[in-house]
Amino acid sequence: MNLKLVVTDMDGTFLNNEGTFDRESFHLLKNRMTEKDIKFVFCTGKQCERVEALIGEHTNDVYIIGDSATKIKYNKQVLYKAAIENHLGKKIIDDLRHIDETQTIIACTDETAFVLNNLNPSELQIVRGSYHNVTLIESFEEIKDDFLKITVHDAQQKCKYTAQLLAKDYANVYIIASEDSWIDITKQGINKGTTINKIQEHLGIEISETIAFGDGLNDIDLFKAAKYKVAMDNAYPELKAQANLIAKNNDESGVIKTLQLLIND
Repeated sequence: MNLKLVVTDMDGTFLNNEGTFDRESFHLLKNRMTEKDIKFVFCTGKQCERVEALIGEHTNDVYIIGDSATKIKYNKQVLYKAAIENHLGKKIIDDLRHIDETQTIIACTDETAFVLNNLNPSELQIVRGSYHNVTLIESFEEIKDDFLKITVHDAQQKCKYTAQLLAKDYANVYIIASEDSWIDITKQGINKGTTINKIQEHLGIEISETIAFGDGLNDIDLFKAAKYKVAMDNAYPELKAQANLIAKNNDESGVIKTLQLLIND
């Protein structure tokens, strides 16, 4: 296996169910990858800045694809971003609120994640788990910038139904219900796979030299950018069906342990 690029999802994949990871093992693994000139990428719905805060010094020389594949950062520098125009984003938000007012809408720009200031504390805590910069506002009409993405969290787990309703009127954006409780809406043509392709082009790395780890339905797009596709033991069956390999679950450090076997030869 000629590996030059490692890409991993975070929640449910690299991170355990407590939202942490084995720092010592990852430090040693990252050093080994550096010796072998293997590049590492975190690919997540989380805000890039949240990943930087969560991973800390281990993000040095690591690419971060954040905000559901709409932004790439490397050593704190933004390399790429793709946005939905402001007027279109606001129309989508209005329609989402008409579909179900109980859902939490997270409107993400380049600088921050906006949520309404009447959001209940438990939902706000969930939002802060994925977003480092959060701004509370009275109305989404206050937002002047374009949107990197619009995310929905639904504690009642009706997101697949909501996504189907929304998709009927918005063929010009990309809508994915990665889980029953989450929807991500991004610019058309932007997903985990297409943004990984941009890093591959930037680095001169082929799909045949890439391995990807995932657990969710949005990782189906991620797998399209990698020859070696690894689903976690806790992954959705639809993703497992496309995998070359099933790794230990995320609570058993499945990503790190698999890479240790592949890289520490």
